[in-house]
Amino acid sequence: MFAFQLILQCSYVVKILIWSICFIAFCHAWLPDGSSKLVNNFKSISSISFTGNASFPDHFIVLNQDDNSIIIGGRNRIYNLSIYDFHERKEGRIDWPSSDAHGQLCILKGKTEDDCQNYIRILYHSESGKLVVCGTNSYKPLCRTYAPKDGKYSVEKEVEGIGLCPYNPEHNSTSVFYNGQLFSATVADFSGGDPLIYREPQRTELFDLKQLNAPNFVSSLPYGDFIFFFYRETAVEYMNCGKVIYSRVARVCKDDKGGPHQSRDRWTSFLKARLNCSIPGEYPFYFDEIQSTSDIVEGKYNSDESKRIIYGILTTPINAIGGSAICAYHMDDILRAFEGSFKQQENINSNWLPVPENMVPQPRPGQCVRDSRILPDKNVNFIKTHSLMEEAVPAFFGKPVLVRVSLQYRFTAITVDPQVKTTNNKYVDVLYIGTDDGKVLKAVNIPNGDTAKAIVISENTVLPHGSAVKQLKIAPGYGKIVVVGKDEVRLTTLNHCSSITRCSECVGLQDPHCAWDAKQNACVSIDAVTSYRFLIQDVPRGDVNKCWSPQSDKKTVIKSKSDAEEKKEIQTNSLDDKDLDSTDPVIRTDEDPECDPLDENSIGGCAVRQQLVIYTAGTLHIVVVVVSIVGLLLGFIAGYLFSQKFHSHSQYPEAPFIEQHNHLERLSANQTGYLTPRANKAVNLVVNVSSSSPPPKKDNLDVGKDLNISSDGTLQKIKKTYI
Repeated sequence: MFAFQLILQCSYVVKILIWSICFIAFCHAWLPDGSSKLVNNFKSISSISFTGNASFPDHFIVLNQDDNSIIIGGRNRIYNLSIYDFHERKEGRIDWPSSDAHGQLCILKGKTEDDCQNYIRILYHSESGKLVVCGTNSYKPLCRTYAPKDGKYSVEKEVEGIGLCPYNPEHNSTSVFYNGQLFSATVADFSGGDPLIYREPQRTELFDLKQLNAPNFVSSLPYGDFIFFFYRETAVEYMNCGKVIYSRVARVCKDDKGGPHQSRDRWTSFLKARLNCSIPGEYPFYFDEIQSTSDIVEGKYNSDESKRIIYGILTTPINAIGGSAICAYHMDDILRAFEGSFKQQENINSNWLPVPENMVPQPRPGQCVRDSRILPDKNVNFIKTHSLMEEAVPAFFGKPVLVRVSLQYRFTAITVDPQVKTTNNKYVDVLYIGTDDGKVLKAVNIPNGDTAKAIVISENTVLPHGSAVKQLKIAPGYGKIVVVGKDEVRLTTLNHCSSITRCSECVGLQDPHCAWDAKQNACVSIDAVTSYRFLIQDVPRGDVNKCWSPQSDKKTVIKSKSDAEEKKEIQTNSLDDKDLDSTDPVIRTDEDPECDPLDENSIGGCAVRQQLVIYTAGTLHIVVVVVSIVGLLLGFIAGYLFSQKFHSHSQYPEAPFIEQHNHLERLSANQTGYLTPRANKAVNLVVNVSSSSPPPKKDNLDVGKDLNISSDGTLQKIKKTYI
């Protein structure tokens, strides 16, 4: 019995071990690397807050930024803030509330009082130096032209802003002012059912799902001869299989003047292509919904040739696994996608297939021409029905730069501090990524061969109460950014150098803004030093072995004699006097060109190093599993010994022995056991019938059950007792 109980307990322990190992393995295999070197809460972040009116929702948006100022659009007002300390220059403030008539009409249409305000969405300077401002104006978009006068702005004229400015302050719209013209992507009706890309007087086709199908516009920018628009929309090519949202990049020619005849107010160059951001494999995993893009960044990535790329944030659908990714796109790849095959659907039940080259009219539709108004009707009609390209734009590095799977947040905004110089004269991009729960991630994109990987330096809670980050902008200074929320704007410093006290932590952070100053024994910001002579930094690998060797990360200066022989003698004696193991500092001549000597009388800045052991995540998981197994076994043994020590032996024999004894007494006819009733009551448990005695008579009533045959052959009725 004891052996059986022991087997049961052992099997239970084995099950626990198996489930523990499976759980650890599952977590390690499913979740990607979600580690951050630093995690800072809201109170540990240095920031300056600007809250506007602080009483009502402002729906803040950055309208313009220069070297000294940042212009913020809010509720019925434009704010002019200093980019250095967020001090408001009240002389530059512009107030523009909606009129009472427009506000009352808006409320009659079913909108709330907060909706029926004038939220400023667009601001730009015209070629004449005048200021043009557009606002929602209680769901009746309006634009004003302000002329500067005596240090203030006076209203010069008002025009309708339909097609330029959104009706709803929360609608995803974008605009770009280029060469004296405003290109916008928004909606042109109260209900938001007429999306368009517009530049007076040209626009996309009205209610044409092949051109725009419920789009959410993200950003726009000029490049070359084109204006590019980034957005997400319901994929028309997937409608026969269900509903899915794809990310797009569309373009129009800057000098498109419209087509001939009835097409004079329509684009003749509008084309769009899909953006591919996926984890490669036999069945790629796609991030299909673009949320934000950076400005164009120019740099050298794994080659001597300068390249222009743009970073984009793409996520999984809202009802799917919470995944976010950052993909980079080379502008040449975007242009190349528009030079490929067009895509078409012959009829409503057909698949979308590439258009044969012999069916494409000449000159090729979508190209920029001197005067689009003289294009043949065949070309203009082709572009209306074949605006989608066959090939998707691939990610620049072949896969996402950064992937995060989280149940807590998704990425919402991105900005880039481009081509930050490191101490070894390399250049890397520092990425700032906003989330929908008020966090800002600081990461560095490190190219390596034909690919790149972003290392998350820190994860910082910047906006309180889990407010979503709407916009991010770079501010002057290393690590300073502007974080825009719905009701608050913050000037935040994400330079963590001063909070780090050890060389190994400073170098291991892999932050190009920080380096360990061996002369000052401090982690310093790169922009605060004038020479790289004493700095230790390793952005690509974070190799802490580059640090100095003493036991609390203090520098060690070994004085040398005047000649090279005495320097060699010092190294030899040091090696002879110490037992060299993996933890002792090793003194050796440094040949690393990144290491500088302390002074003229010292050996080498990196001559004395500390050998540190770095454990990987896989090693840590193995240690956790082994420790868990040992702990469970020790707990089982201790519990068993404890139970045996306090186990009390019963005064009765074991149950199987009692049952055997009772069975033997039942077989004895002349003996009575301790189970036999008292008062000499005859209890016949077994009937013995001799061979000469006739068998008991049985009838239909089964009388024989209550009869007994006595020794003289007579039948006697007995009382049956059940045990």
